[in-house]
This record gives sequence, C-alpha cells and structure tokens, in this order.
Amino acid sequence: MKKIAPIVLFVFIATVSFSQKTYFIKNNFNGDPIPFVKVKPNIGTPFLGDIDGIIKISEGVNSIEIIGNGVKDSLVILSNVVDFTIYLTPLIKEIQSINVSAGENPAHRIIDLAIENRKKNNPLDNDAFRYESYSKFIFDVNKDAIDGIPEGTTDSNLLQIKSFFGQQYLLMMESASIRTFMPPSRDQEEITAYKVSGFDTPLLSTFANEMQSFSFYENQFQLLGKTYINPIAFGGTKRYLFILEDTTVVNQDTTFTIFYRPRKGKNFEGMTGHLYINTNGYAIEKVTASPFEDSTGTEIVIVQEYELINGKKWFPSKLSTEISMKGLVLSTKMKDAYIQGKGSTYIKNIIINPEGLRKRDFDNVSVITNENAGTVKDEEWDSLRVYTINDKEKRTYEMIDSLSKAEKLDKKLDLLGTLGQGKIPMGYFNLDLTRLLDFNLYEGYRFGVGLETSKKMMKNATIGGYYAWANRDKDTKYGGYSVIHLNRKNGIKINLRYQQDVAERGGTSYQKDLFSLNSTSMYRHLFIKNMDKQRLGEMAFSGNINSNMKISLIGNYQRIWTTDGYNYTPPGDYVMVLPVSEFDLAETSLEFSWNIREKVMQLGNNRISKGTKFPKIKVKITKGWKGWFESDFDYLRLNTEIQQDISLRGVGKLSWTLMGSLTQGSTPLFLMNAGIATGINWNLSVMNTFETMRPSEFYSSKQAAFFTRLNLNAIKTKAKWNEPQFSIHHAIGYGELNQSINNQHSIAFKTMEKGFFEGGLILNNVLVVNAMGVGIGGFYRYGSYSDNDWKKNIVPKITFSIAL
Repeated sequence: MKKIAPIVLFVFIATVSFSQKTYFIKNNFNGDPIPFVKVKPNIGTPFLGDIDGIIKISEGVNSIEIIGNGVKDSLVILSNVVDFTIYLTPLIKEIQSINVSAGENPAHRIIDLAIENRKKNNPLDNDAFRYESYSKFIFDVNKDAIDGIPEGTTDSNLLQIKSFFGQQYLLMMESASIRTFMPPSRDQEEITAYKVSGFDTPLLSTFANEMQSFSFYENQFQLLGKTYINPIAFGGTKRYLFILEDTTVVNQDTTFTIFYRPRKGKNFEGMTGHLYINTNGYAIEKVTASPFEDSTGTEIVIVQEYELINGKKWFPSKLSTEISMKGLVLSTKMKDAYIQGKGSTYIKNIIINPEGLRKRDFDNVSVITNENAGTVKDEEWDSLRVYTINDKEKRTYEMIDSLSKAEKLDKKLDLLGTLGQGKIPMGYFNLDLTRLLDFNLYEGYRFGVGLETSKKMMKNATIGGYYAWANRDKDTKYGGYSVIHLNRKNGIKINLRYQQDVAERGGTSYQKDLFSLNSTSMYRHLFIKNMDKQRLGEMAFSGNINSNMKISLIGNYQRIWTTDGYNYTPPGDYVMVLPVSEFDLAETSLEFSWNIREKVMQLGNNRISKGTKFPKIKVKITKGWKGWFESDFDYLRLNTEIQQDISLRGVGKLSWTLMGSLTQGSTPLFLMNAGIATGINWNLSVMNTFETMRPSEFYSSKQAAFFTRLNLNAIKTKAKWNEPQFSIHHAIGYGELNQSINNQHSIAFKTMEKGFFEGGLILNNVLVVNAMGVGIGGFYRYGSYSDNDWKKNIVPKITFSIAL
C-alpha cells in the first residue's frame, strides 16, 4: 500500500497537469500578445497571465472573464475559441492627466511594506542558490512597417523586404547556462550552450542577460547598461508617484497592481511601469519598467516575473526585454521601419541553499563560456529550450547562417573589433590609426604611419613598426615592436620593442591598456611641454595572476639626449664635473595592477570587465643600475595610483584618484616627477590633472596628488541637444626636491613644498550631438602658488565627453 500511494499521487498530478489547456491572448487589431491579463474562470480562483499572453485553463472550466489594461473586458466561452487563441479588442482612450486627491495614498502603505521587506525578498541577499536558465533573443523589423507595405506594390525592394521578413527574422540568438551564487557576492555563471544566427563568437553568448539587472530589489537598476533609481529603493515614495490600479485575490493572497513614475519636479534618472505586489511577504510578483522621458532614441521595456519557491522564497522565473531602436531604420521607403529586439530568459530548476557550496570554488570570473558551448548538437538544444522553435526561427538559422558564410560576417565582426582597437584591417596587415596624427606642446603636430601584422598572418604573434615626423621639433621618429601571446585566456604574453623617439621629461609610463577614447592619459598627452630624445630597447613579460590582478616584469636599456638646452650636473666637485646632456640608463621594473573585487566575464579568449565599486590600484617599481654596460645612474623609482568611482544614489558619482611618485638617487629631471599639468586657457579639461598648473611648471623627487570630482546627475530638459550636468572639481598637490636646483639643473622650475590647491566648476553637455557632449568649465588656483592678481588664477576650459 505504501508503494502504491506515491504512484497514485504521481498519476493524479500528471492527470491534472495534462488536463490543463494553453490559450494565447492576442490583440484583435495587430495580433500582438497581451501581457498580464486578469483571468476569472467560472470554476476556481482568478490569476494573471504571463508577459507572452499565455494562460493555462484547468479541465472543467467552460468560460472565463478576461480583464486587461487597454482592452475591453470580455466574457469568453471556451468552446467557441478557435486554435486556442483568444482575441481581445483594444480600447481607444484619450490620455488624461493624473489627479491625486488629498489624503493618504493607499499605494504608499503597500510600497512601504515592499521596501521594508526588500532585503528579505531580494534573491541576492540571505540565501545561496543554483539555477539553470535558457535565453532567446530575436531581432526583427518593426512588424507594423512590414504590414504597412501595400499589397499591390510594384516596388521590387519592398517586395523583397516583405518576402524576406515574412519567412525569417533578422537575427536570432540562444544561450543556456548554470548559475551558482553564495552571498554576499560570490557568483559564477557557466554558459553551457550558445547559438547565434550568422556568427560563431562567444561575445554574444551573454547578450540577453546584459539587457537588465537580475533582480528588481537593488537600489539602482540597470537598463541597457544605464543606471536608474529603483522605485522601491529607500525613500521611493518621495521620488515616485504611485497609483493603486487593481487588486486580484488568489486563494489566501492578494496581488496589488500599482502604476509608478517619477514625481513632477524631481531630477533623477527614473523609470515608469507597473509593480505587482503580493501580500505573501509583500514581494514583487511581476514588474514592468522602462526609462521615463528617455531621449536616446532607443526605447526599452523590461518585465520580470517571480515565483514562490517551496512556499518560502520569491525568485525570478522569467526576465523579458523589448528594445525599439528607432534611430536604426531599414528603409526610408517604409514608415517606422526601425529594428526591434525581443527576448526572454527562462529560469528553471531553482535550488535555494544547495548543498556542497564552498567559498574556494568561486573566483572573480563571474561569467565563463564552456569550451564546447558553441558546438552543442540540435538534439541537446531541444532539451534545453522551454518552447520548441518554430519554422520561422529554424529558417532564420538556415538563411542567416548561409548568408553569413557568403558575406563572411564573422570576418566583418572581427573587423569591427579591430576598429575598436584604433586600427583598420588591410588583409594581412592592420593600419594603426593612432599613429596617423598626434599633437603635444613639444612636438607640435606629429604625422606618421604605423603598420602591424594581423591575425590573418599570425594568430598568436604581432609584429609592427612606425615612422613619424613632427613640425615643431623638426625631427623624425621610428620604432618596431612585437607581441607574442603565450596564453591569451590568461593574458600571458611577451612584448619586445625598439624605438628612436621622444619621451616626457619626468613622466611615468605604464604598460599600455586597450585603446579607449575616454582614456585620461590620451588627452593629458596633449599638454606635454618638455621631452627628451630617447633610444630604447625593452622586453616585458606580463600575465594575469588572478582575474583582477596583473603583473609585468620589464627590462630595458636607454640612451637619452636632453633637449632645449637642459643640462644636468651630477653631485661632486662642481669644478671638475662637467654638465651632462647625454646619458645611458639600464632599468628593471615590476608593474602590478589590482582592481579590487572586480568581476570579469571570460568569453572564449576575451576577458571583459564588469567593473567594480572598489578601488583600482596600480604600482610600478623601477630600479636603475649604474655600471650595467655603460649606464650612468643608480636610482629607485616608485609610482602608485589608486582610483575609485562611488555612486551616490539620487546625487551622482564621486570619483577620486590618489597618485604618488618617488625618486631616490641623484638623477636628471628625466627621472624626476613632473607635475600633472594641463593649465592652458580655453583648452581641453582633463580629469585627474591640475587644471590650473602650467605644463612643466613643477618638478619633484617625491610628489603626491589627490584629485576629486563630483559629477551631479544631469538636469532633465526636453531638448535632445542639451543635457546640462554640473561637476565640482578639486585638487591638492605636494612635492619636494632633494637636490640643489641651482647647481644641478640648468633650467628654472618650481616645487610644491607649500602645497598646490585648485578648485573648479564644470557645466558638461551644454551641447549634445548623438553620443558626444561639449561643455564649459572654470578653474581657480589658490594658496601659496596663486598669483596676486586674482584674474590670473582663473583658467577657463572646454569639456568634451563621449558616452560609450
């Protein structure tokens, strides 16, 4: 009897499950699914449909009442339904302003309870978990544009477009993963399978998951990489307007439907949508969200659905995203022919507090692609999918894959990646765009050319060279280099270079990072005034110790020729010692970088940072060896840099940087430390520099600088060309020189023993064009190194920003 009972129970559950019928709720006008309809069956309790307009009806129910936002309430006799599809008629309503009457807002009590229980309900707090997920994302042309093509058109282009998009989508991608999490922050997701029509790259394997934050309980929520303040963050009822729209009772629980949007007059990045709060724990059952008054031209709407696991913990079960890229139009012959993307991530097999988790099983790689993820067979895909793909989706893979081979789309994707590194592919070689034109105060305009081998010639090695000439110093420069990749996944490589060039007097150079238009060092380079000629031969070995730690071992030999009449007199009997304008250096260096608690994604051989809230540290220790070959100086140089960005909810972002440098030993200014100066009127403002300090005004043997910048939230305007945003700048510097300036160095300069101080106010994005913004700033020098004429302490500047 004991053995029969479980079998009977299983048969009963199976019978109930299979007796349910699935119906699709669609808009009678355009055939689109209608999400989150309220369903009242004639037998049983009311419930809500899902985002795809799918409802499941138990056996015995012969009629249902359906209530939905924007559609007529309908009583449906199920025996009259054809093909399990129920069509509802949309309502045409005039948009009316929302009037809130005096008295207590009934929605506030519910929202306050949701905020109070936020930590308990947050899936990323308190409990460990493991789950499996399946994601599908499809890009297509706006359906209304295709339907709007006249039936009798003779335009061959329109007919071709209609035929193409009637049979397949523009792009389709799928992925499957297993994620394990241990609070507070140990996280690892393994991509076990991915498939992208037309492409074979793991870089797109996380696309669907990067559209939105995993949970709607964090203070700040991410949409398309942009941060918005959550309506259920602390103080939510002061920032947002909440309207209680509906109440649904299911068994012992009640679901409240609450509309939300930012209050009038509030200046912050907010969202609008609906919250569905369940009285069981006052947790989110469903939520919809989109940016409020977004002017980027890309519209996004997300939906998150939660389910109660084991009657104890609400957990995300489905994350959906819809994007409308209205700036990306397929054809001007069609109305609203912009690209749309739509997809969902289905979360299943959720285990709360799984056994056997250990801290040592986690590292800083939060997402990793399995080596065989891109070669999963169709049979295995069928077991991973939530729904079987239809004929149109199958044809998308077949057609786009064949088109990709014919058009070599994978190679074109590699081309875009190469362009992103500042290089133009030219078959077996790449043209280095960064070498074509440059500028600094010493050289003036620098014209040149740089070529290097591409992956087409050698996959694991690069050989390159460059040649340049500048109009101010009237001199030529040239060099060659090679990079040998021993292990791309772990960043292990050998760098070799030889160059006859110029280098900043008193500057510090770290191993090159990836090319970036937002790099501070690139813009600070424009203001270098004093440079010396350098012949350099160098070898460097570098690799990642950990996912967020990198180390480099460097050895070089240099010959330096000073310029602009600068001479250095070594210590000793100044009658006998002659000034030096040419000298040799032999150096060994250790360079170390650590981005504390940084999370990274390892997608094939590509390591992509997900950022960190904690400080980023760089250290470089350099030893100069006198007597090695013909080297002339013995010294020790230490350079450090610590930087952090701190997000301030409702205020903006605070960035601070601390830099320190030290030179031990008697050396020329080439090995000292120049002040980080960019102080020239009506020039470019550069973050983490002294905006009022003139280039080459200060040199020190030991130096410290502290830069802070508070970027306040942008002021909302209705104009697309204007998004003003204020920033407050402050900088402090201190330096010493343990040498006799007059006797050893032939040029005049200052040190910072009395401290260098400046402040500034910046108005960014006065003019915005696409992703680029231009603004204005004013900076003021004060303290011991300020001028008696206060007007000379003011430095006006132009600001430039690129939103990437």
